[in-house]
Amino acid sequence: MFAWTSHGTELKRFSRQPITRAALAVMLLIPLLYGAMYVWAFWDPTARMADLPVALVNEDVPAARDGEAVHYGRDVVNELVDDASIGWRQVDAATAMAGLSSGAYYFAVTIPASFSHDIVSLGEDEPRSAHIAVTYDDTNSFLASTLGHTAMLQVQQAVNETAGQRAVDTLLVGVG
Repeated sequence: MFAWTSHGTELKRFSRQPITRAALAVMLLIPLLYGAMYVWAFWDPTARMADLPVALVNEDVPAARDGEAVHYGRDVVNELVDDASIGWRQVDAATAMAGLSSGAYYFAVTIPASFSHDIVSLGEDEPRSAHIAVTYDDTNSFLASTLGHTAMLQVQQAVNETAGQRAVDTLLVGVG
């Protein structure tokens, strides 16, 4: 009869080879690195909103109020760009849509041609609501629309600061 003696296990023999130890370390390190990079990338996205490329399109046509031209769209754009807390890029509509399709912009904010006219209409018999269009592209990141909603708070504040007081003045003069 033969007697078999074992001086170790298969795992011990596996761990003796330097290449197998390196392969095991790499297999453990890759998921750790991937997880760390994922957490780092989404740690606090609102802290770096100035790096977020956003298309800003101003199609507004000036309106006349009391014989002088008013440029509410331009004023809102200047307020947003001067604030610089978001990476606003002033472009035309075609460039904005192309940038959304290619992923160059996370979303686009468009001030329509009737923006100033709609605000001036507050002092008229048939006032109209002024609207600003926002186009989101969630193919860049699932956070694009979430960050867009945060950015729209800044747009709303800029509209209130530039056109809000003038609109209130127009209403009060109309009522008076």
